Amino acid sequence: MGVMTALIRKELLLLARDPHGLLLLFVMPAVFVLIMTFALQNQYAMSQEVELDFYLLNEDGSGLSSAFARQLAAASPLNRVETEAGWQEMQVLAQADEVKFLVRVKPGFDTLLKDRKPAVEVLLAPGTSPVFASVAEARVAELLNRLYLRYRLASLPGVRSNLDAQASDLVETRSLYDNSGEFPSSVQQNVPAWLLFAMFFIAVPLSTTLINERQQGTLLRLRSMGIGPVRLLAGKVIPFFIVNLLQVVFLFLIGLYLVPAMGGDQLTLGENPEGLVLVSVAASLAAVCYALLVAQIASTIEQATIVSGVLNIIMAALGGVMVPRFLMPEAMQEIGNYSPMSWGLDGFFDILLRNGTVTDVLPEVGALLGFAVLMLCLAVWRYRRAAH
Repeated sequence: MGVMTALIRKELLLLARDPHGLLLLFVMPAVFVLIMTFALQNQYAMSQEVELDFYLLNEDGSGLSSAFARQLAAASPLNRVETEAGWQEMQVLAQADEVKFLVRVKPGFDTLLKDRKPAVEVLLAPGTSPVFASVAEARVAELLNRLYLRYRLASLPGVRSNLDAQASDLVETRSLYDNSGEFPSSVQQNVPAWLLFAMFFIAVPLSTTLINERQQGTLLRLRSMGIGPVRLLAGKVIPFFIVNLLQVVFLFLIGLYLVPAMGGDQLTLGENPEGLVLVSVAASLAAVCYALLVAQIASTIEQATIVSGVLNIIMAALGGVMVPRFLMPEAMQEIGNYSPMSWGLDGFFDILLRNGTVTDVLPEVGALLGFAVLMLCLAVWRYRRAAH
């Protein structure tokens, strides 16, 4: 036990003397979490006061078209911006992303609507995301359909129509995210995603210390003292495993307190946080054992940095860290199923987004632990082979 304590203490001292490695492990993911959370906040803002600004030009001037313009301006989350600009100038402003879209009410609005012909033209600004574009189109189409139905029903004898109600008055929408009916936010995606990215970057400082020991003869001296490969590698797994768990606490605290203090959404932990602990432990072991193998394969610090960096970026890109997997083509999603970061992210999402239980995360935890065992066995095999 004394030998293991000395090995662990040695690793922690080496890590404490490497400020660049500590910055990589703690500051880098924190910066990514903050940047990506606020950058993507509107994309996830289902329940926030998000406004989609637009210009409207009414070339008809009839009572029905004026009613359309008023009701469109009142439709959530649309926000009509008043302007004296003409149609061409509006397009120039939209090209510069001053507004999200333009609406032009065509002359003869009443007749075109009655004949079910395009009575309105919508132009989307180049910077408008597909999500916001679909919202704008849906609001315009909804209002046109209600006006058309009111016109048709009003023409029937003995029928009184009341279609002033919004579609939202007829449909009750809530999320299965949790019992409050709230919707998930970008912080729910970015905290676990960049946490996993940082966990697997443990390969850089771990490789640095192990390769330095190899080049300086420290490993040879330790072997001559009768310290076997399992105990030696365990002396590296334990301290870096602890560092990874500190990363978990650090980034979750950022999501819980710093992000909302800066005006963002607060991270919620679901109803079974013990599942988060289980996924964190499994992901940490997977990351550290992977780092051990990288350190055994690389012969120089430069090689270890390049190999671990490239592999981490590939695993992150495929695993849904950089781009949410639901935005990927189906073929890319299938490939991403083989990324350990995908397993960890799905495990976190089971608790954070799907309000799952410990049982729900067991498949992902099992996959991560299996990956960790495989990486550790390969690292021990490579170590013994290099020692002979």
